[in-house]
Amino acid sequence: MSHQYDYIIAGAGAAGLSLAWELLHSPLRDKEVLIVDSDLEPKNEKTWCFWDSGAPPFEDIIYKKWNQIELSIFGEHVVQYLDHYPYYCLRSIDFKMKVFEALESVQNFTLKEMDIVDITPTSAGATLVTSDHSYTAEYIFQSCFLPHEHLQSTPNYPLVQHFLGWEIQCQKAIFDDSILTLMDFDETVDDYLAFMYLLPWSTKTGLIEYTVFSDQLLEKKEYEEKISLYLNNRFGLQPIHYNITRREFGKIPMQDRPFVPWYKPNILNIGTVGGRTKPSTGYTFKRIQQQVKDIVAGLSTDEHPKADPPSQKRYRAYDLWLLHIIHNHPEEARKVFNHLFKNNSIDEIFRFLGEETTIMQDLHIMSSVPYLPFLHAIWESRDRIWEI
Repeated sequence: MSHQYDYIIAGAGAAGLSLAWELLHSPLRDKEVLIVDSDLEPKNEKTWCFWDSGAPPFEDIIYKKWNQIELSIFGEHVVQYLDHYPYYCLRSIDFKMKVFEALESVQNFTLKEMDIVDITPTSAGATLVTSDHSYTAEYIFQSCFLPHEHLQSTPNYPLVQHFLGWEIQCQKAIFDDSILTLMDFDETVDDYLAFMYLLPWSTKTGLIEYTVFSDQLLEKKEYEEKISLYLNNRFGLQPIHYNITRREFGKIPMQDRPFVPWYKPNILNIGTVGGRTKPSTGYTFKRIQQQVKDIVAGLSTDEHPKADPPSQKRYRAYDLWLLHIIHNHPEEARKVFNHLFKNNSIDEIFRFLGEETTIMQDLHIMSSVPYLPFLHAIWESRDRIWEI
């Protein structure tokens, strides 16, 4: 038996729930919407961070905000103020609880916890199939399955941002909770790019992650040994001085792949599978918010969701060149980051990474870093550039 809806959202992660929230607060709020996921229990398992020059999305549940950032490379620690782009952190558990509470207060948005077997187009829309039922809608928005074009192709640079983090509670005040450590580079490794990322919640608590850009994951004990050693060397903390209250592990694709907006006819890719993860940084949450706004705007005006590329062509080229350097020459990548941080303010860098710059501002950023690695990257990736 098939059940009919206006829209189906397959996957209740950041993308699916952001879309549900946007629909709920739009002229489409009276549509019949189904949200399906194999696990709908909110868990304190992820943190999503981003920068914003205006009012941040979900401002009322922001867990922490910082106006100062620390960067460290080649032994030099530098702290900069964020005058225009504060850095925000949102916990997945707070986000999901907020969205679920809003959805459960209306009758036309339905949440179902079940495994998705398949999603397929039909003559009148699309169908989502579970082990027990099928559900049809005019459109399905999915974040569960990789596009077939990705499964059948090899990425140009198969990089993954992988990380393991500890949330810790210290016995005494250790951290300056007004400053986050965005990147403290690990110079003991040569085969990949790695750094520590520290989000201090208070003077005694925080999340510290060992983050790696490479094509191979590490053994989990390797991440943990790095974190333990860093806490000892930098803060003088022995394991008896803190408790690990939560562990977080993740892997984010950092790959130059073709943009594939549609999974199949009437089935739109959203979130990471919809190309919203920025290839050179791994940041996704803020780009998802723009995608869902565009989708709802399209549905509201001409009943067809917008499926524009997430980045202009020049930013896709910049990402490609940086991925080439990180993948093939990680030691050169550290030099690039060193010059980037020394010669530009963090606000300028965030504006550039957020793809909000003019051509002249791009040229200013480009002129601040060593040019030879980029010349090599431009030449060696020339075929892909032509495709872009």
